[in-house]
Amino acid sequence: MKFPAKKFSGDLIRWGERPREPLFASACLGSRGRSPHQKFASCVGIFFLSLIVGENLFAADAPQNPLPLPANAKIQFDRDIRPILEASCLRCHGAQKPKSNFRLDFREGALAGGDDNTNDIVPGDSAKSLLINYVARQTPDMEMPPVGKGDPLTLQQISLLRTWIDQGANWNTTNQASAFEMVFAPTLRSVSVSGNKSEFREVEGTKDGISEGVEKFSATEQISPTEKISLEGHALIPEQDFNFKLAMEKSDLGFVHAGFDQWRKYYNDNGGFDPSVTPSQFNSDRDLHVDNGRAWIDFGLDLPRWPQIVLGYEYQYRVGNESTLDWGTANGKNIYPATQAVNERTHIIKLDVTKNFDGWTLADSARGEFYSEKNSGAEAAILLGGNTPNEFINTRDNYHQVQGMNTLTLEKQIRDWWFFNGGFYYSHLSGDVFFNQTIAIPAFSFNNVLSSQQITLSRESEIFSIANLFSPLEYLNFSVGTQNEWTRENGFGVSVPDLDLGSNVPADSSLDEFKASQTGNFRFTKIPFTVVFGDAQFSEDNYSVGQSENTEEFQRETAANNFRADVKTGFNTSPWRWMELTAQYEHSDSDTAYNNLQDFFGGIPGPTNGYPAFILDRDIRSDQFETKLVLHPARWLKTTLTYQLTATDYSSKTDPAFDAFLATPAFVSSGGFIADGRYNLQTYGLNAVLTPWRQFYFSGGFTYSDSRAVTADNGDASIVPYQGNIYTANVAATYALNEKTGLQISYNFSRADYAENNGVAGIPAGLDYTRHDLIIGLTRKITKNLSAALHYEFSQYSEPSSGNANNFTANGIFATFIYRWP
Repeated sequence: MKFPAKKFSGDLIRWGERPREPLFASACLGSRGRSPHQKFASCVGIFFLSLIVGENLFAADAPQNPLPLPANAKIQFDRDIRPILEASCLRCHGAQKPKSNFRLDFREGALAGGDDNTNDIVPGDSAKSLLINYVARQTPDMEMPPVGKGDPLTLQQISLLRTWIDQGANWNTTNQASAFEMVFAPTLRSVSVSGNKSEFREVEGTKDGISEGVEKFSATEQISPTEKISLEGHALIPEQDFNFKLAMEKSDLGFVHAGFDQWRKYYNDNGGFDPSVTPSQFNSDRDLHVDNGRAWIDFGLDLPRWPQIVLGYEYQYRVGNESTLDWGTANGKNIYPATQAVNERTHIIKLDVTKNFDGWTLADSARGEFYSEKNSGAEAAILLGGNTPNEFINTRDNYHQVQGMNTLTLEKQIRDWWFFNGGFYYSHLSGDVFFNQTIAIPAFSFNNVLSSQQITLSRESEIFSIANLFSPLEYLNFSVGTQNEWTRENGFGVSVPDLDLGSNVPADSSLDEFKASQTGNFRFTKIPFTVVFGDAQFSEDNYSVGQSENTEEFQRETAANNFRADVKTGFNTSPWRWMELTAQYEHSDSDTAYNNLQDFFGGIPGPTNGYPAFILDRDIRSDQFETKLVLHPARWLKTTLTYQLTATDYSSKTDPAFDAFLATPAFVSSGGFIADGRYNLQTYGLNAVLTPWRQFYFSGGFTYSDSRAVTADNGDASIVPYQGNIYTANVAATYALNEKTGLQISYNFSRADYAENNGVAGIPAGLDYTRHDLIIGLTRKITKNLSAALHYEFSQYSEPSSGNANNFTANGIFATFIYRWP
């Protein structure tokens, strides 16, 4: 038998032979003419040198584990290779952001290699293909799949990969024709409404009558493994509801994304309601709605080893007529409806650059926005009796602004246990506005015009933040972060209307603000089946506000400091598979101290302390407790019980207050501590999911809320508590009648009686309503590619708090056909 030769200290020896005298021995023992100390020093030095040299020699010449031999079989890619790639490789080397730009989802990408190599796969020679060394784990720091990303390949899998490469690395789908998919779903609907149609449109967000359109359409073509084009969206014509999205993508080059989106928001044209006057409600008899839309296009460049660059443009708009709450007077009460014509447009230019290097991700996002607004409000009032308005107020404003913003972020997984993220944001805004208001009373030939010259506004903001996530132990992770914000704002008008003086005066305002906040949280899982968590946020806001109007009329300068603390802690535990319990408690405290450095109002300085300058301090304290119990007693049943309790106290401290409008300022309040109010809320919830049979699914839920808000009334009978209850219930069920037919049913109920009972002293405020919504649907698969859906909807809404003027009942039938190809 022959034994392999080995090297040892430069001498060639064979197993069974006596080795020659080692080098360090001859150097030590055979040295003549040296003192014992010199010999000892030489021996020690050469000994350690030989250890180092020997270690390197052994490391260099130690034989590696041999590669598994190729399999003796004819490889079929889909049967033998594709499952290996999908299970172990495509997670990191698929079409979406492949690691090192090395793709294994198609042949051309695989043969092109990644950032550093072009010989990852060498067709016909698996021994020279780096991929085999990586999966065989023979290249340090390049073991594939990496630890934590998948299990190592077996010897049999590596053998199959070797054989596949040796046989030419064929790809069965390399030359397949392009893949095309399409979905087209036309729809037809008919909705009838009795009652208040404008309330129906606002509540349901849709229009009554017959309408048609396309519920959904999409088309996708995979031209090649690196090229894809897709189009999707919907179009409902009477509702002016459109959505189109186009995407063209090519791997290792870039993309083009474009689209258009529009939806309509409806508004009720009724004004307020007061049963103490006649008539108790008015409406404008107009179909009020605003179309909201945007169009955009993004060009992306995504070349290997280049930063990803995205350049885009977006256009946004709001056009139409909406109702407002600036109600006019009618028979002594402010209930006459008001509207506003909206015309707002925004142009946005976008530039995003992202670069990955040495594990870092650096991203810069720049925005330039150009906004314009040309809105006009229409208010009317009944001042002289009757049922038709006799005073008309029309307001027009023309506002423009330009804003530039830039955000820079940097992040990295620095260690397995440490993730870092930091960012900086800068924004600068410049704006100007023109204002015009006309008041007309035709019966008296009265016309008054208020208008302003240019009013300018500028604002500059900077934000800097740092956040860290640490996982020092397997059962513990926590994060800490800080953010600092600076804002400076100035507004100035040369000629601004003063409603008290009846003339135009100069006015200006300023704001300087600095805010610092710190956040932290932790998650602890050492306790079996339990997670303990906690979150905390602290912030301090310092700001200075200056205001003046006609320096002899009004001047105010206020410095304020707000400190807010929000702390939350809780746990989640599941000691048994059929039970899970979560509970958490949160406390927050927001305290603001005001220092009114200057208060000059109505020509009188100092002790008058005009509103709100007499307020010295405001404090808001809130406590909240939440719990959730999940029970899963059987495979087919899961229930969830929830409870929430919230209590919030509002308090303030004031200076003594006087009425500055009297000839001799009158004493109003002695000041000091005031318990402003208290808010209490309790919410109970129950939810259940049942799946007793494979073809049947049911879910249902119920919530009940009881709340009360009490405000200090100071003897004013019109200030009474807001209180009431809110109920909601919903159920949904699906049942498969057979393989081709399915039945769906859903029902939603909501009830609220949240209001304040101040009908004697003022307009009753609040909402009292009941709402029912029922949907019954049927789906049917007609052919392999064609299916249909038919459903009926019933909706009923009643609102006693508006004298039932907003009540409606609606019935709708909806039919949709869905065609899919292939």
